[in-house]
Amino acid sequence: MKSPTSESSKSITLLDLWREFLPLSLSDVTMACGDPLQTTTLAHLPDARNTIAAVGIARSIAIFFESPIIMILHASNALAPNPDSRKALWRFVLLAGSGLSGLLFLLAVPIVFSVVGDGWLGIPPVLSPIARQVLLLMGPWAFAIAWRRYFQGLLIYHGRSKAIATASLWRLGTIAVILGVGFWQRVPGGLLAGLAMVSGAIVEAIVVTIAARRYRVTELPAPPTDPKLQALPKNLPEVVKFYIPLANSMMVVWGGRVLLMGVIARSQDSALALAAWTAAWGVITVISNSTRMVQQIIIKYRHQVSDTRLLKFTLTVGLVCSLVLFIMSGTPIGNTIVTAFVGDDRDLVATIKPVLQICTIIPLLVALQNATQGFLVSAGRTGTVNLSTWLGTGTLLFVATLMVNAGTSGAISAAIAMVFALSIEISCLFFKSRSTR
Repeated sequence: MKSPTSESSKSITLLDLWREFLPLSLSDVTMACGDPLQTTTLAHLPDARNTIAAVGIARSIAIFFESPIIMILHASNALAPNPDSRKALWRFVLLAGSGLSGLLFLLAVPIVFSVVGDGWLGIPPVLSPIARQVLLLMGPWAFAIAWRRYFQGLLIYHGRSKAIATASLWRLGTIAVILGVGFWQRVPGGLLAGLAMVSGAIVEAIVVTIAARRYRVTELPAPPTDPKLQALPKNLPEVVKFYIPLANSMMVVWGGRVLLMGVIARSQDSALALAAWTAAWGVITVISNSTRMVQQIIIKYRHQVSDTRLLKFTLTVGLVCSLVLFIMSGTPIGNTIVTAFVGDDRDLVATIKPVLQICTIIPLLVALQNATQGFLVSAGRTGTVNLSTWLGTGTLLFVATLMVNAGTSGAISAAIAMVFALSIEISCLFFKSRSTR
């Protein structure tokens, strides 16, 4: 007799997986598109290089404070079948989101920022006031993201991925309008960037909530009869225990990204390197983020599609996206795009191009990273995800520090370190995920 998995595997093809993946991917791509759009706007305002560098620092810090609730999407998707789990997770979302936003506001207080930003991270004095202004504006960021990701998880579970893509387009449109009006009125770059980022996040959260209520995905399901679903966490302490390894892994990732900015700030070309890395990483993120939703596809279809087919799907996604970045980094068309992206700053363009070339493989690596994480999360092995994240982040900071101390450009050091870090993390994840397949 054929197993249910083998029968489902035959009925769900690679094309079917791509059809469901594309709207989800669009949401990540449009979200990431806000960064290069913002960089392009700032590049054509006064004091462009310093503003781009300061905004990059502030955004990294803000995302670090967001990092504990990034995996709310995964938890919401995984816990959706159990009504008690949903209610407990919703309480956790409200508590965590409000607490993290409060801490973000606290960091923007001058005396606190002088200790953390100026002292620990070594932010250059010329960048510090702009970075603090951006952080102050982004106070509501963490709460809006936590709220949004809870409802996104419910929409994914109920097969309403197109609603998520629509909401992301609203976010990008909000950012574009604010940046356009601000550029026309010649608003200072830091103020403009902070307003655009936080407004886009709030608008997206509102649109996602409306969609969730419209499609009635917020209605609690009947208590499950499947023992596996009955075993899901049912109260706040159990949800916290389930979620802490996921939150910790994201805090390690984004804490490492903040510390990476500190490493770059200590390079011999610190101001140029910070601006180049911020601009280049914005482009890389647009493309590599388009692969991240393979994790949600794997979590959803893990027991309906063979692991071999899921891995083939992952490789096709990663290779297509790496090809796009290769075109961006190594062709005349790509050169034109980069020049239009950062304006007439020739030193900045010259520094960005080799970073993009080094990072061509990153979309493929990010796809594999998210796929192997998906196998482990679907099996409830969140602690293993945490372990691999620590190894990857440690590699990132070690390699970057080693290269900066050797006199290598800060942006080049960050690019090479990122490739090494993802490779180490994927190796660990793949080794640990073999027992679940």
